[in-house]
Amino acid sequence: MRALDSEIASKMSKSKPESSIFVHDGVEVISRKVNSAYCPPKVAAGNALMDYSKYIIFRKLKTLRIERPEKYGGTVEFTAYAELEEAYLAGKLHPADLKKGVAGALDAIIAPIREHFEKDPAARRLYESVKTAETTR
Repeated sequence: MRALDSEIASKMSKSKPESSIFVHDGVEVISRKVNSAYCPPKVAAGNALMDYSKYIIFRKLKTLRIERPEKYGGTVEFTAYAELEEAYLAGKLHPADLKKGVAGALDAIIAPIREHFEKDPAARRLYESVKTAETTR
């Protein structure tokens, strides 16, 4: 049971607003939250960023592009979760690089939603109402 408790505690969660990602978060906030996420090297199980990749990014985007300097292998693109997992488990992808790629991909997915809530007056009012309810919990 202890391993399960540890896994649950390390996940990014809505119950911990400082670690969960919301549709109204900007790129800087998303990056900060992703960078603070538990992401052990060469471990996919219990790794929130690998879960985000598997269940969100590869369902919405055709590729996960990870830009990195040539001295660290250069830019790499993954077209399927299995490719990403294989590279990560083999140590061919550093956690910091995974974090940067995941943050960029999540922002690409969330940006149109965020923009809708910023531009549409009715959506903006709804968002403000929900945000107020969140802060009073």
